[in-house]
Amino acid sequence: MKLLVTGGCGFIGSNFIHYLLSKYPDISIVNLDKLTYAGNPENLADIKKDKRYSFIKGDICDPGAVSRAMEGVDAVINFAAETHVDRSIVSAGSFINTDVYGT
Repeated sequence: MKLLVTGGCGFIGSNFIHYLLSKYPDISIVNLDKLTYAGNPENLADIKKDKRYSFIKGDICDPGAVSRAMEGVDAVINFAAETHVDRSIVSAGSFINTDVYGT
């Protein structure tokens, strides 16, 4: 099975990816992440060379990036989101774009 995990460099997404790769040897994962303030590629540095894992830097609001990431994918798990309530007050537009339109 091939999964697309969006927002996989965040805290929850990266732990989910680690869990799946450790539990299911036949799974492959594509991680699509924009790498904003919440995404840290170092969260997945230890699996960077795992043949079952690939990373695409991209935005879930970009149809082209999502289309490329979806190639051959069986299912999508979405962790991509703007977080932190204080940031939503300062910049509500980015929250609406990612959390509503992107999803």
